[in-house]
Amino acid sequence: MDSTRSQSFIEQWHRVFAENDPSLILPLIDDDIEFFSPAIFAPKRGKTVVFELLSIVFDVFEGYRVTDTWTKGSEVLFEFEAQVGKFTLQGIDRFRLNEDGRVVQMKVWIRPLTGLKELAYRVSQRGLADQLAGQGIVGRVLMRAQVRALMLRKALAEGLR
Repeated sequence: MDSTRSQSFIEQWHRVFAENDPSLILPLIDDDIEFFSPAIFAPKRGKTVVFELLSIVFDVFEGYRVTDTWTKGSEVLFEFEAQVGKFTLQGIDRFRLNEDGRVVQMKVWIRPLTGLKELAYRVSQRGLADQLAGQGIVGRVLMRAQVRALMLRKALAEGLR
């Protein structure tokens, strides 16, 4: 891949945040993108699923800024910082681009663990709120009950260790 495609991707990625418009991410990602995160067990696949997740993260992050950039062949790496609540996160986004300059694979690393946990919590709460918004009252009550039961089971399991 030539460096002009990588440079074009870098410029477009920065534009997403400069214009505060997550919809600008859509043309940057391939339909068959794979997304790996330290907060989720299995990778997310597909443009729609990954865009929805990135949109939530976009809303949760405050002050996202790229502090360094590397390119090698079809890969672009951004070192970044962002705030999530009281936590300052540091991380690396690694993008593998196809011949059209769109992302086919994205891997994310984030530190510290406390900040990653806060990010995962806020993203899950936001995702849950979005799911609840599309349901009737009975569906919302049932989903909330399921979430509370899962949280209770997790708390009990941790308490018994």
